[in-house]
Amino acid sequence: MEIKDLLDRFELLFPDNTKISNLRRSYTDKDFSSIFRLVENEDLRKAVIEKNLHSIFRLIGDNETVDELRKAVIEKNLHSIFRSMNNFNDIEDLRKAVTEENLNSIFRLIENEDLRKSVVEENLHSIFRLVNNEDLRKLLLENNYWSLWKLLSKELDTQFVAAFKYFYSENIDYDTDCFSQGQLLSKRWLISELKKLDLDLGTVFLCAGWYATLAVMIFENNLKVNKIRSFDIDPSCVNIAERFNKPWEIDQWKFKAATADILNLNYNKTTYEVNKPDGSELTLTDVPDTIINTSCEHIENFNQWYDSIPNGKLLVLQTNDYFGIEDHVNCVNSLDEFSDMTPMKECLYRGELELPKYRRFLRIGYK
Repeated sequence: MEIKDLLDRFELLFPDNTKISNLRRSYTDKDFSSIFRLVENEDLRKAVIEKNLHSIFRLIGDNETVDELRKAVIEKNLHSIFRSMNNFNDIEDLRKAVTEENLNSIFRLIENEDLRKSVVEENLHSIFRLVNNEDLRKLLLENNYWSLWKLLSKELDTQFVAAFKYFYSENIDYDTDCFSQGQLLSKRWLISELKKLDLDLGTVFLCAGWYATLAVMIFENNLKVNKIRSFDIDPSCVNIAERFNKPWEIDQWKFKAATADILNLNYNKTTYEVNKPDGSELTLTDVPDTIINTSCEHIENFNQWYDSIPNGKLLVLQTNDYFGIEDHVNCVNSLDEFSDMTPMKECLYRGELELPKYRRFLRIGYK
């Protein structure tokens, strides 16, 4: 993914983290206010953005000559003006500095080129020569991914950073739509509603789990869960899903992904194959308490799949009305239509989320 897209998605996932918002605006918009909030240099901020003379002189430094010039320019102190005439040869620049508060003249008198370029030209290269934040400099001026990972890791405690760093370093091919705005907004909404319900999810089956980014969000939001199993018919999903969920995969397989057709699973007691770290296969058996399917729009023979789920299971289901995609073979026109398709003994939540291109529908309840 492009850096601008990653920053946008992390800001979306962590809307309360002002550092990430400032980082995104610094990179995408080159917003100086955001840059200075990150480098935490108030005098440089006031000097560059407000052209504040007091801050400019504090940045120049403190010596007798500079202090006389400061008094001459800011206080219009006559004694300092005449002493400055002895200190500086260029009387015209001194005149402009004192009478016009001309920044170029001030900087020609004090001979501080980086500060001049920072204040007068708002030159980012010069600004970063004045501040000590090499990773932010490399990110903004060199599009450096390694600096991006460092900055994100410093501000965010999420496995998503480590996963994307691994994909980048190993040149792993994956579908970037897994981190699209629509995907993340839909899953963040689902997590929010589950947190409100405060349910014990027990053993969770993610059906058509794809890369299992939802599992990361379940774990990191501290929902009550015993373990998560992600099933997808595409065998390329397993390694990526387990990389996204690496901390829980190595924690006694609290997370594990498997290649399977969800139409063929026995939801009373499921036996399936997974890969061990050495590449060999192992047979596991689990009984799901909660079945989550956020890809109902992709499921052919949906009624067959739904009918195979035993009564009493907790279900978390999403679909949409985005008929324009070829793989969307099971879209619905409304939340009521989705409710008719997924009858439940007890519905705990039903709702819809308006997104730019489509509506997402969510139902949570016991079959």
